[in-house]
Amino acid sequence: MMTEESGRNEQSVLRKLAVPIVIGAAVGFVTMFGVSKLTSGDLLAGLSKAAEMAVLVGAFYILAGVGVGLGALRPRIGAKILNVEDVEELEEQKGKLLTSCIAMALWGAALIIIALGGEGGIIAPLPALIGGVAMLVIGSGFAWVSYRASDELMQMLNAEATVLAYSLTLGVVGVWAMAAHLDLARAQEPIEMLTMFYVIAMLATFIAAGRRGLLAPR
Repeated sequence: MMTEESGRNEQSVLRKLAVPIVIGAAVGFVTMFGVSKLTSGDLLAGLSKAAEMAVLVGAFYILAGVGVGLGALRPRIGAKILNVEDVEELEEQKGKLLTSCIAMALWGAALIIIALGGEGGIIAPLPALIGGVAMLVIGSGFAWVSYRASDELMQMLNAEATVLAYSLTLGVVGVWAMAAHLDLARAQEPIEMLTMFYVIAMLATFIAAGRRGLLAPR
């Protein structure tokens, strides 16, 4: 009996993992394909590789925010995709998730606007700066609302992710800047630094969540 029950639990876990993995892989492929097609066209042909990478990272932020947000708006569907115990838990987390998702999407939009406003872009520098900063500030406002509504565990998770992101940024961006200053590496492009902040913030969040067991199938 224990063996059969264990087998059923394992199959349940695998099914729980399979759906988000497949969806994540599909979203990642579509994002990369779409950005590749967009930047290879005549309209954005002048973008640098660093700017293209920024657009890709920004698009990932937007799609992730929209995807999780839609799951939160449709708890019965979202419970099958997102890593939650059941529909009831997702309904309880709905408000906090939505504000967090809006923040993530706006931050992604900010990065894309800035990337499209640089050399070879399609947005004039000043409007790009105003639009990018506006998206960043408004997104931060939604993130703050989500943080204030979070329980103690999530607030501690956010604090750990922030400290980890700072350490990783100092280790990656800081060491690179040191090497560039000493002519041991090429200087960083501003858009590269901005993109790295985004990537490191996401990585730090995943690491902090993993350390607290929040990435384990539920």
